[in-house]
Amino acid sequence: MLPFFQALENTWVAAAIRGTTWFMPLANTIHALGMTLFLGSIIVLSLRLLGVVMAERPVSLIAREIWPWTIAGLGIMLTTGLLLFLPESVRWYSSIPFRTKMSFLLLAIVFHFTLFRRATQTDEFSPSWRRGAGLLALVLWFAVGWGGRAITFLE
Repeated sequence: MLPFFQALENTWVAAAIRGTTWFMPLANTIHALGMTLFLGSIIVLSLRLLGVVMAERPVSLIAREIWPWTIAGLGIMLTTGLLLFLPESVRWYSSIPFRTKMSFLLLAIVFHFTLFRRATQTDEFSPSWRRGAGLLALVLWFAVGWGGRAITFLE
């Protein structure tokens, strides 16, 4: 795997990013804005699944209304996250916090686009299963965020 990470760090994109003083702070800011957009939509939908907010509105309607914001936030986060990763990919290769974050990210994305998505689009699940899906979504996505913060403080 190390040669792959070295190759990523040696791309022209990574070199161009390292050659600027303003790109990393700007990308971090945009990454945080994408995270806010994404997590905001996840929190609203998860709280609805938990029955805490908007109990009178169908989950599927809220999910449809929020979906474009969720995808936009995720797209922003993944794009800026890759751009933040490229110039220091070898550094992150052996980072336990980075690996932890990426593991939670994979779990959260798989969960979000399978069970969570089905729980928010159909009525085939019991209320207790929906509450469980809402709680698990919050735990997984906040674990991704906490992993990102751990990278900053533990590396």
